Amino acid sequence: MSSKQKQHADGYVRKVGCRAPRERVFDAISTLRGVRSWWTPIVTGSPSPGDALTFGFPGLDEAIVMRIEETTFPARVRWTCLKHTSAPTWTDTGVSFELSETGPEECVLTFRHIGIDAADVAAGWDRFLTSLASLVETGAGEPYRIVNDEALDVARAYHAAWTGKDFAAARRYLAEDLQTDVPLNTYIGPDDFAAAVARFGALADRVELLAEFGSAAQALLLYDLHTQPFGTLRVAEHFTVGDGLITSIRHVHDTAALRQAG
Repeated sequence: MSSKQKQHADGYVRKVGCRAPRERVFDAISTLRGVRSWWTPIVTGSPSPGDALTFGFPGLDEAIVMRIEETTFPARVRWTCLKHTSAPTWTDTGVSFELSETGPEECVLTFRHIGIDAADVAAGWDRFLTSLASLVETGAGEPYRIVNDEALDVARAYHAAWTGKDFAAARRYLAEDLQTDVPLNTYIGPDDFAAAVARFGALADRVELLAEFGSAAQALLLYDLHTQPFGTLRVAEHFTVGDGLITSIRHVHDTAALRQAG
């Protein structure tokens, strides 16, 4: 432990319960793809012990460099901050993620940022640890962004609701004049479509969000839908949003498994 770490030995500590296997959480904190999905989309370098990762933030002239000290599957990841271009108090501080299994599909993450005053980092880490939990539980994190993406915010919220099996909440994001373009079936209005989402969503074991794009009026989510009856379906879902509600949804996916099942 460095002298700076000793000076602020308690630092910031938070425990986060995750309704996800710890192997999935470990992947989210130990890979470039994972970290990009819950902290910031700009991550370069190598996640191997002894190497370093550089984190950038869209629209900000700021960079954080972390040396990877340890990656012990599936229980622990440790970093040391080598540089933070806008917050020098981060230099030589330590960040750790410890995972304890509490059930077959759940775990507890104990996160520590040692060597720094908790008040200086609590707001940021609270935000991004919540994003991490959302990522591993629903497939959709909330990494740093500044673009005008109201439609993407609405699409994410709708996606998080139905993948979390809160189908009533998902229905509230659908406009009364909703139009849908979905393979194999035709739906009349938002209630008819919401009922179908509830039926099909109940069959989903897991949804893995692969990519997302958005603007003020349109959004696109690409995800893998893992189900017992049909296997894995890759779905591209396009949304048009107005006044905070989804006015149209278009699905593009391979229907072979669905046709085979009848």
